[in-house]
Amino acid sequence: MSEEIDLTEDCFRYGSSKGSVSWNYRIGENWDDNDRVYIGSCTGGKTEDFMAAAKLFHAAGRKVKVPTFLVPATQKVWMDVYALPVPGAGGKTCAQIFEEAGCDTPASPSCGACLGGPADTYARLNEPQVCVSTTNRNFPGRMGHKEGQIYLASPYTAAASALTGRVADPREFLQ
Repeated sequence: MSEEIDLTEDCFRYGSSKGSVSWNYRIGENWDDNDRVYIGSCTGGKTEDFMAAAKLFHAAGRKVKVPTFLVPATQKVWMDVYALPVPGAGGKTCAQIFEEAGCDTPASPSCGACLGGPADTYARLNEPQVCVSTTNRNFPGRMGHKEGQIYLASPYTAAASALTGRVADPREFLQ
């Protein structure tokens, strides 16, 4: 016997001190406003991740509501962000679309805030803020401040969340 479960509306809330997550949240319900968005890392900073975010920003045609940090995984990805045209965007590159949307300039490839690091680490949570991130883990202190709340998301969801200032369903921008 098999059972099909639709998880498209489910989201994981930030990790607790025990590393557990709650299933009682759905997109658009009961979420804190987010203070920032982080698109990048070794797992969420590939060329296709930045292309996805750029497609959503281009389709939305508006500015981000919260600081949005961009950290490519490698030097090649960083070069792609500045060189490759985004399909359907009239020849614009990811970097051009990110600038139009009001995102921070793409940083040099690094671990950045994903590893926490010292207080001067690029995009680090130095206060107990809420961050929607394409990184791969969200335990307390992962991106800096021990009381920071990190919501893991796809590049599409991260971009939609940057535009709305809350965890958002990207489908509303891609219709």
